[in-house]
Amino acid sequence: MIPLNKVLDGEIKFLGSFVGGAWRRAERNSVEWIIKSPANFDWVFPQVSASKEFIDIAIESAREAYPQWRRLSFEERIKILNKFGDELMARKELIARVMALEVGKPLEECRSEAQILKGKIDITIQEGLKLVATQKYDLGTAGRGEIHYRPKGVLAVIGPFNFPTHLSNGHIIPALLMGNVCILKPSEKAPYSAQIYAQAAEAAGFPRGVFQMLQGDGDIASRLVGHSGIDGVLATTSYEIGAKIQSKLAEKTEKIVALEMGGKNAAIVWEGSNVDQVAQDLIQSSFLTTGQRCTALSRVYIHPSLKDEVIEKVHARAKELIINHPFADDPVPYMGPIISAAARDKFLRYSDIAVSEDAESIMRPKMLEGVTRKNRHPLPEGYYVSPSIHYVKSANPKSPYQTHEIFGPDIFFCETSDLDEAIANVNATNFGLAFSFFGGDEKLFHKVADEVECGLTYWNRPTTGASSKLPFGGWKRSGNHYPAGLFAIYASSQVQTRLLQG
Repeated sequence: MIPLNKVLDGEIKFLGSFVGGAWRRAERNSVEWIIKSPANFDWVFPQVSASKEFIDIAIESAREAYPQWRRLSFEERIKILNKFGDELMARKELIARVMALEVGKPLEECRSEAQILKGKIDITIQEGLKLVATQKYDLGTAGRGEIHYRPKGVLAVIGPFNFPTHLSNGHIIPALLMGNVCILKPSEKAPYSAQIYAQAAEAAGFPRGVFQMLQGDGDIASRLVGHSGIDGVLATTSYEIGAKIQSKLAEKTEKIVALEMGGKNAAIVWEGSNVDQVAQDLIQSSFLTTGQRCTALSRVYIHPSLKDEVIEKVHARAKELIINHPFADDPVPYMGPIISAAARDKFLRYSDIAVSEDAESIMRPKMLEGVTRKNRHPLPEGYYVSPSIHYVKSANPKSPYQTHEIFGPDIFFCETSDLDEAIANVNATNFGLAFSFFGGDEKLFHKVADEVECGLTYWNRPTTGASSKLPFGGWKRSGNHYPAGLFAIYASSQVQTRLLQG
């Protein structure tokens, strides 16, 4: 197996947290942990440390930086953000490799994520600014009216492990462009990806305190979120953690809280579907990134005339998927490992729950060790699992397996010949993030989309195909009414009305 320094093409050192324009290592009251790659337990990064004492320093620095930063023109902020984009692109291969090591995603997936970081800057400047442009109205005898969008202040950004740079970047760029200052608390599972991101920000020349990065665990995130010096929180996380953030700030109504949370995403496969294409799209929707996407598909309500053929094709393709470490190239992996032992155990446990609820196991998941069945290549020791496919005889809104987010490569099929019933089944969870409709025509798709309770709807497309030029966000427990994507700039601003004499 390739040594860590060979994979990275050099050594990597832990720098600490980027606070007040400087890198700081915890010397006291520190929390320490080891990052061991879920793809190969022999790939171990230098020890990481964090301290809650950096929080006050970061808040003080941010509050000092905010007045100057918000008073800059958009053109001045854009100049620095474009420099930031250039610095990110100069580091894109290193970002991709470190990310692949930390979270186990195939290298090409990580390269795609690193590549779009600058794209977010470009789209926000070109399209996002249009959403917050000053609007002017002639009010007749009442005078003249104007609507201005103003920054909020000091924003905490809580990042996830599955897209450790892209999803945090999606909050940070609109916030900084609007004139806010940001403190990023990345996932403790991906501290080195965040470190390289912060190094790019340092090289871009942001004024001291405009962008900061605090390493840390859940306790540091909680202390940051609850700090009196924070004006808002932008977070991508699970529903459970999102609910804790919302609860912690429930009595602080002046603080904005924008949450991207999980999903129990569904598809309806109906008459008129291209079976081969459907099978491929279901594979991508369910098993890309080892099912560790908030938009990953887990429920399929399917017309009886298509059930057997679609299930057979999905099963056949799932058995052929290449599962290996991120840097394997003969052949290139489709799936890497799941993120942790706890995530692996949860994934396997839900398969047992499905069987206990009388679901039929079409493809029973298992831990993969040693040699994979498909490619006969030895797997390193890591958290590898095979996909899970089940068939349930009827939809059950009280079933833990059918309604709980698993966050792993799992999918179940349920037969129905009534489209209204299928829509009702789609809506029978507390989540409402992503939904795909396969078959029919565009008119039927829009009719179905009008009925489903989801923020993201697709026609004959995988659920994992979001566009940065559109809003991204869920309903119900998948979000809290502040979509990200193109609309992230709204969560980073507040409206000011100005009434002027005629």
